[in-house]
Amino acid sequence: MRALKYLNSSSLESSFKRGIKEVGESVPGCFETYRNVVWALPHVKRIYPLVDPSSLEAVKIALTLGPDPFSLPKWILDRVRPLLGDEGLRNLLRRKTWVRINTLKKGLQKILDELKGKGYSFVPDRDFNYLVEWIFPQISSIPEFRQGLLIPQDKASVMVVNVLDPKPEETILEIGGAPGTKTSLIQQLTHNKSYVISVDISARRVEAQRRLLAKWGVSNVELVIADATELKVTHADKVLIDAPCSNSGTMNVDPSIPLRLTKAELLKLVRIQKMILKRAVSLGVPVVYSTCSLFPEEGEKQVEEFSRYLVKITDDPLHMGYRKSKVWMRVMRTYPHLDYSEGFFISKIEPSPS
Repeated sequence: MRALKYLNSSSLESSFKRGIKEVGESVPGCFETYRNVVWALPHVKRIYPLVDPSSLEAVKIALTLGPDPFSLPKWILDRVRPLLGDEGLRNLLRRKTWVRINTLKKGLQKILDELKGKGYSFVPDRDFNYLVEWIFPQISSIPEFRQGLLIPQDKASVMVVNVLDPKPEETILEIGGAPGTKTSLIQQLTHNKSYVISVDISARRVEAQRRLLAKWGVSNVELVIADATELKVTHADKVLIDAPCSNSGTMNVDPSIPLRLTKAELLKLVRIQKMILKRAVSLGVPVVYSTCSLFPEEGEKQVEEFSRYLVKITDDPLHMGYRKSKVWMRVMRTYPHLDYSEGFFISKIEPSPS
């Protein structure tokens, strides 16, 4: 109940930590119960609109009702239902825990053998040999995580870097790089032989990125604190845009998003994305533009302006874009109900050099 008071201004984890700080202690399973309550709150608000959502009564009702994605705020439902369909909406909360094997620290097979030898439970991914579905124990509780051998990274995020296809000796401009998960995968795939200029507007996030990259054995990266809409970089071989977005694709991870996201905030993000994308395309090099969003405004509608430069990146009709868009066959999406991952929009633009 204390944590629920902070949901309007904080993420699921942040609000929980603030609530626990007030109480002074936590108990095993408390966070999982809290997440279940937050998932169910839109359902509670729809059926019992007069109940205070941070009250004990709301908590009890939430635990009884459970989640119902059809109870999302109408303005969100109007955007995601045409994309996902009713089946996709019903299974919006599907997810797996994905973990990347960090081969910058040690050989892939050696790490896998050590993990098996310790009795850890995981399933290798069929698409990426360095990615696994993690089952047991909790990833943050084991020494391999603390040593940087294992990096939690959603499969959708891995797909973004796969579309970028980084090569050794390339200079890669990464916009929205903190906290460095994609940065580290770029360097893992190139054996630290590409040069990454990683830009983020948040000094706090960049400092966290600096610490993580050191822990993960990543080198040849320049960290820049800057507003990407006013970038002074004039040369790169490729650009990766992990644009600031609504994070609506992470509702299966952070169910607080539909409770605190507003339409006004979405429109503000769309304006920022447009400025970043235009600036990046003006460099005249391949640009991968991605958002962790289910909203067409942050995906297909952003890249339609550059339709003549879009490169088709998937032949799988299940992973193409929003069908009402004229570019839907040339872009890519991941879907929680199909991929057990976050919902990402991914596109690749190859403009003619100016």
